[in-house]
Amino acid sequence: MPQTSNELRDKLMQVYAAKWAAENHPHYEEMLDRFAFHLADAAEDIQHMAGILKDPGLADPIACGKLLHRFFLHALPHLVAAGQLYDYVPDIFPEQQGVHTVPEAGSDETAEKPEPSKQAVISPASN
Repeated sequence: MPQTSNELRDKLMQVYAAKWAAENHPHYEEMLDRFAFHLADAAEDIQHMAGILKDPGLADPIACGKLLHRFFLHALPHLVAAGQLYDYVPDIFPEQQGVHTVPEAGSDETAEKPEPSKQAVISPASN
């Protein structure tokens, strides 16, 4: 792991420890490690996303779409996991309940789709 990644993990662990060390949770060390892992693993995708947000004119729509796809499938789950380890992550938008068909566990997006009756469907929250 590059030195900068070690420095990032160390800083993230310090941040987590400042909030939770005094709680004496029986799984504290594991939660501390997982928190740092999730954020550090997403760091590269976050940096790429920040570049597009800083200057959207630099990326063509296809490259931007690929980046968004990776961000949503890789970085976002890591960010949510880290957020839930750190504190409460609220569901404040109806879209967080989902609007698309969810692939069955273990499948990938290139796999043949199951029959509609076997797909898990998440409906938008009605508000």
